[in-house]
Amino acid sequence: MLLVAPTACTDDGTGDTGDTDTSGGDGDGDGDPGDGDGDPGDGDGDPGDGDGDPTGDGDGDPGGVDEAAIIAEAMGYQSWVLINAAPFMSAGHDGGMATVNVWVPPDLAAQYKAIDPANPMATEFAEGSIIVKEHLDDMGMPAAGTIMYKGPPGYSEGSGDWWWGMGNVLGGELASSGPDLAGCIGCHSPQTTTDWVFGVPPADQNP
Repeated sequence: MLLVAPTACTDDGTGDTGDTDTSGGDGDGDGDPGDGDGDPGDGDGDPGDGDGDPTGDGDGDPGGVDEAAIIAEAMGYQSWVLINAAPFMSAGHDGGMATVNVWVPPDLAAQYKAIDPANPMATEFAEGSIIVKEHLDDMGMPAAGTIMYKGPPGYSEGSGDWWWGMGNVLGGELASSGPDLAGCIGCHSPQTTTDWVFGVPPADQNP
């Protein structure tokens, strides 16, 4: 998981014997109007929220993607819409060729089905869009999977604002996750017309 623990900064009020600031200080005896760390911020040395980035939400990434919530949502993917009529081979998954199924929530199905890999039309997925590509074992049973989740605008320029997770999706246990998984970016980034999504040929889709 790409998580960054919030930094901590404490002030014991022992900086000097009095507060020489005349602009409405904080009573900590350090001569500044802030919070005890010498800046006007929140106690971590930056003007942000306490995690070391000035614009984020406290988890170390700038966009506020909630990995736990994404994983919890993805665990129910088998109640979503199965896009493909039959499992197919995907060269970029599970370390090589993997037999996969593509699942999306009902409100995303029409947009996903409209993507024809042979004749791609421009589309852009909204923040919160989620796609699961299920990896099957030799018996045709779910063995692993990959999650794509669209973060808020500006979340990650290098990944088209997409977040990925890979691992045991049904069990909620991912082996790796984040916006900077090189294998995912290298494969999906050329699909600029369809917002990094490949789609499934119409002839191979479920009705």
